[in-house]
Amino acid sequence: MANVGRFKDRNADIRAAGVSSAVDTENTTGNCLIVMHPEEVAEQLIRAECKRLKLKNGGQLFPETPCLPTVSVPELLAIEKSKSRFTVFKEKFSEDMYLRQAKLAEAKPTGSKPDSVTNWSRTFGRETTAKEQRLYDLVLPPKKPEQVNQEYGQFHDKYIVSHNHYFPAEQINRKYKQPFDRQDTFGEATRGDTSGQSAKRCMQQCSGHVIIISKEQMDFIDRTYSRLGKKFKKYPAPVPQYMTYGTPTHVPDCDCKMLVEDIAPCKSDKHLVDALGHLNMWRHKLQKRADFHMFDLISVLEHSDKTETRELPAQKIFEVMHKMHLYIDIHKMRVILSLFHMLIDEGCTTERVNYDDFCRLLNIQHPLPTMGNIFTMPPNVYNKDTTYRLLCSDLSKEPVKAAPMRPRRPKQLDDDGTHVKDLLSPDISTLYGLAPSDFQFLRPRDQLQLIFKDIVNTEDFESIWHQLTQAHNEQHGQFSVQQFRDVMDNLEPATQVQAVNA
Repeated sequence: MANVGRFKDRNADIRAAGVSSAVDTENTTGNCLIVMHPEEVAEQLIRAECKRLKLKNGGQLFPETPCLPTVSVPELLAIEKSKSRFTVFKEKFSEDMYLRQAKLAEAKPTGSKPDSVTNWSRTFGRETTAKEQRLYDLVLPPKKPEQVNQEYGQFHDKYIVSHNHYFPAEQINRKYKQPFDRQDTFGEATRGDTSGQSAKRCMQQCSGHVIIISKEQMDFIDRTYSRLGKKFKKYPAPVPQYMTYGTPTHVPDCDCKMLVEDIAPCKSDKHLVDALGHLNMWRHKLQKRADFHMFDLISVLEHSDKTETRELPAQKIFEVMHKMHLYIDIHKMRVILSLFHMLIDEGCTTERVNYDDFCRLLNIQHPLPTMGNIFTMPPNVYNKDTTYRLLCSDLSKEPVKAAPMRPRRPKQLDDDGTHVKDLLSPDISTLYGLAPSDFQFLRPRDQLQLIFKDIVNTEDFESIWHQLTQAHNEQHGQFSVQQFRDVMDNLEPATQVQAVNA
């Protein structure tokens, strides 16, 4: 079925020549090697059934019998496969005759030139004068930066039309005509202050400090707040005992920290905290004011400094600030100056302040001088066993000392003491992780006694130790395992048998 449509049997009615051989129709080689697609088997069965019905009914099928097409869908789509070789050759010859374009990677043949003129024998085009000139210089000739900028500026108006691209900060020319003038100011000029210094006056409701309250605002106040000395309407009939009307005048000195830590309030610390808060407020306030510059204050103070020592009395500095409408609290600032030790000759008639340091103190761009804790630490602040302190109590304990490290083996001694025999047939001690240096390392008496306690009894050990002491007096009472074994091997046979039995 794969070759349907490629070949045509023009002698379908003529039988093949020769004598037909008697074959087994059931067990033939063709039947054994048939490998067909299920669709092809189904199509063959349908065709056989249709042929049988056609013969049975005199050449007519039943009306409801489906009529299978003789041409499949792949045959209809593959038109080129149904063409003969002559038809394909004819179409290709016609295309080559009337095709005006050359084929891919081939030169177009022309009949108006001699046969000797080819693309390899002749060079077409005009020859350049400079033969050694580079192609890059020929396409893009070198130019100076001044020439490039000049040409770019001359062509900029055309570049705006083509790309709608302007220079940075270039004003768009919309090409308006007269009476339009882009240099004029649009709108009516006002007499308002652009600096914003008069914004507060403009936001006031009316002159004379008269506040106008509308009826809607008054109704909101009546619904939300209670009048002074009167009960709020939304409160229940029996007023609770804990409710207090108005603002309390007495502020208690004790806070939650004092109750928890069981400490007494300190009046001096409170005044110092208020002074630091006042200084921090003025540092932020001077930074936000647009009509004030620290340089102006320094210039006025320099003008008042007749002696040019950069020092003025504190009272003089405060008077200058009040003239500049900087109403700073004098008492709180004196506490701050005393805290940072900026008062020279404090308490004397010659008391003065360096106004450069004073202006640096008011400038928020400079940090405040460092100081210690301003609060008085109570004596019982660390007498409470909190969870964190209990977790950190292990820090006061002595750390557990680690076991003494075993001395490292001398690697060079192990390399020198290892032979081929040790690699081919290693000892039992080597298989358990011991090295030759372990047998050559000098050890004290207690280690040797611990090593040989199951091999040598006490009397033999004392005898061996006495011989090692006499033979190796320069080792200061330390001997190796190999030295101990050499002396043990030289003992009397009876002693050796007794040691082996032990």
